[in-house]
Amino acid sequence: MNFGKIFSGVWQDNQSVLGIDIGSSSAKVVQLKKKKGRAILETYGELSLGPYADLAIGQAVTLSTDKTALALKDLFREASVTGKIAAISLPLRSSLLKVIELPAYKEEQINHMVPIEARKYIPVPISEVTLDWWAIPKKDFQGPDEENTSSAIPTGHTEVLLVAIHKAAVKKFQDITTAMNLDSRTFEIETFSSMRSVLARDISAMALLDVGAGTSKLTIVDYGVVRVSHVINKGAQDLTMAISNAGSIPFADAEKLKRKEGLGSGNAGSILDFIFFEANTVIEEYQKKYARLVSKVICTGGGAVMKNFVTLAQKHFQAEVTLGEPFDKVEAPAFLSDILKQAGPEFAVALGLALHELEEV
Repeated sequence: MNFGKIFSGVWQDNQSVLGIDIGSSSAKVVQLKKKKGRAILETYGELSLGPYADLAIGQAVTLSTDKTALALKDLFREASVTGKIAAISLPLRSSLLKVIELPAYKEEQINHMVPIEARKYIPVPISEVTLDWWAIPKKDFQGPDEENTSSAIPTGHTEVLLVAIHKAAVKKFQDITTAMNLDSRTFEIETFSSMRSVLARDISAMALLDVGAGTSKLTIVDYGVVRVSHVINKGAQDLTMAISNAGSIPFADAEKLKRKEGLGSGNAGSILDFIFFEANTVIEEYQKKYARLVSKVICTGGGAVMKNFVTLAQKHFQAEVTLGEPFDKVEAPAFLSDILKQAGPEFAVALGLALHELEEV
C-alpha cells in the first residue's frame, strides 16, 4: 500500500477531481483541486490487487467488476478520498493505437475510408470497438528551417492516428464507476494520460517506456503526437518471478527484494535486457525511417521503481534515460518531495487523468 493524505479541510471552495488507474497488479488514485489556477495535490494512494484474487502483492490479476469495486472502496477509504468526479484509464491491452497511411483524401473521404482501412489492423469485428482517428498535419513534422522530415511518407499520402477501444472494456469500467457512485466523465487510454503528466511541451522526439506488471509499453511521441505504440510481452511480474525462482523465496519477498536491492542473481537481468533491447529496436527503426533523433526515454510504471533501473536502462539506449516525475506538475508540501519523486513513475497515468479532469470542471 502507498497512501499520502496531503491536505484536510483546505480549499473546499472548488470541486476535487480524481484520476483512477486500474492496472493489472494495482490500482492507483490521485485527487487534485484547483486553487488560483494551480493544481493542488490533496491525496493519492495505491493498493495491490493480487490479494483480492488470493495472489501475492505484485502479481497480475483479472478481477470481476465486484472485486475491483471492492478494492477501490478499500483504496478510497485508506487514502481518505472524497472526490466524486473521476477520469478512468483504459488499458492499452484493450485498445489499439496505430499510425496508418492513406492517400491524400479530403476530410470527408478520410472519414469514409478509415473504418474500412481499420479492419486490417483490428482482430475483432469493427462493431465491437469504438473508433476514433486524427489526420496528422504534415507541417507538424517540418521545422521552420528544415526540410520535411516525413520523407518516408510517399508524396500525396496522409498519416492518420487510428484509435480503437474495445466496447466491452469501456462497459466494464463504466460498471465499476457506477458501483462506486462516481461521476465518471472521462475514459482515456493510459498512454495519453502518461503523456500529459510526464512530457513537457516539446517538439523533440521522445519515448515513453512503461514497465507494467504483465507487459511493457513503448510509445514514441514526436511533435507532441503519438507516432509509435508497441507492446512488449514482458513486465515487472516476470522480473519478480525470476528473482523468486532463483532464490527459492516467495513471490511477495522477491517483489520487496527487487525494489530495494535490484535484480540480484538469476535470469531477471536477461528479462530486463530483453525489454530494453526490444524497446531500443523500435526506437532505432523510427529514427531510421523518419530521420528524427529520439533524444530522451522517460520510464514509468511499477517496474521502473526498482533499484538501479535507470543505470541499467542507460546501457541500452543512446538517448538520455530518466524516470517520469508526474508530481512535478502539481503543488504539494516540500517535505513530501522525495516521497513523491520516488513514487512518481507508478502514478503517471493516475496523475495525468486527474490533470485532464481538473481542466474540465
